[in-house]
Amino acid sequence: MSDVLLPNLGGEEGPGWRAFRGDPAVRTVAGLWSLLFAPGAQILYREPPCVVWPEDLGAVPEAAAWPWLEACPGVVAWLPSDDAVADREVAGRPLFGPPPARVAAVHDKAFAHAVAEEERLLPRALRGLVAVFDAEEFRHPDAAIARMERVLDEWPEWARGEFALKPRLATSGRGRVPGRGGRVDVAALRGALPRLAERGGALLEPWLERTADLSVQFHVAADSGVTMLASLEQEMTASGRFVGHRGEIDSRGRIFSGHPREEELREKAALVAVAAAARGFFGPCGVDALVFRGPDGAAILRPVVELNARFTTGTVTAGLIRRALDRVKRELGLAPGERIAFRFRLDDDPADPEGLEAAAGRAGDRALLISLAQAVGPGTRARLLFTRPDARVSPTARSDEDPTTK
Repeated sequence: MSDVLLPNLGGEEGPGWRAFRGDPAVRTVAGLWSLLFAPGAQILYREPPCVVWPEDLGAVPEAAAWPWLEACPGVVAWLPSDDAVADREVAGRPLFGPPPARVAAVHDKAFAHAVAEEERLLPRALRGLVAVFDAEEFRHPDAAIARMERVLDEWPEWARGEFALKPRLATSGRGRVPGRGGRVDVAALRGALPRLAERGGALLEPWLERTADLSVQFHVAADSGVTMLASLEQEMTASGRFVGHRGEIDSRGRIFSGHPREEELREKAALVAVAAAARGFFGPCGVDALVFRGPDGAAILRPVVELNARFTTGTVTAGLIRRALDRVKRELGLAPGERIAFRFRLDDDPADPEGLEAAAGRAGDRALLISLAQAVGPGTRARLLFTRPDARVSPTARSDEDPTTK
């Protein structure tokens, strides 16, 4: 029986995710997501329900990208949520994954923050600056606003320039309430607090000047621990919209962000995935991280920003790289002890000098450009680019096939 997929990207918004189905980026990610499953996977709310296998990825595979994606019982949702369970297309069939309440408990941004505090993962510059507000507090606006003002008054001057209230349950940065100058906009907050209460509350924190966006992807097995799938650098627009990933792979298919603090990033992110497993979560997940400019201008790693307790675009990128690995090794001669660079783009403008087509042209026969457009329909240019550097780089000792012990 073929896998049945519910592409509820944006499911954190409750029923509102259906409004995003026509968004080109959402349709693209949903189509590429289906390529991770065994052939014949059917996407609900899509016509036709099955995607076309991209010729550039080689022969149609017989199995899923990872064994844990084989023969998933019931319907597989991007995010297992109460709304997904109640969806008319799910129609009472079981939903693959843990109960939605268990997912929501660790998907909540406050969970990752609590782990970061407990494990002392917050960088020194941010310790004591992140304030957690629950939904009930926002039902009493005067008291909530007064508490925010007290928190901001205690921040150091460098942190008060720009700040944000981030919904505890949200996706793609939606729903943030910005502020600046260490003062809250009382009128704007009064209008936003009911909406933030519906999203579980919010975190109040400084708006950081990012110099890199990173993520680490995991699979949490129900009974056998946590496995690291990849670490990645995220490519974002100036407004914070995700457009793709970059990093490095070796001949074993291990995926690295290539950031100088790779090992610290992976080790600290794993603590969050292990904590989620201890709370009964299982399935794919990703820990977001970033590098920001600190008060003295130095680059600081924040290894834990939030946990996405669901499939992510990072899961998709890692799975697509696994699908392409045989062709990469064959055509670029990727050998043991080497790494090559990769970039993934959801939609690549051929006229963009920083785009994949231009980069492939500069690399010549040391590049392999793989089009994924057949899977997502006309008008899109989703692509993977692999480029061989001039020098060999030794991989690190950690394997993404070795479980991280609980």
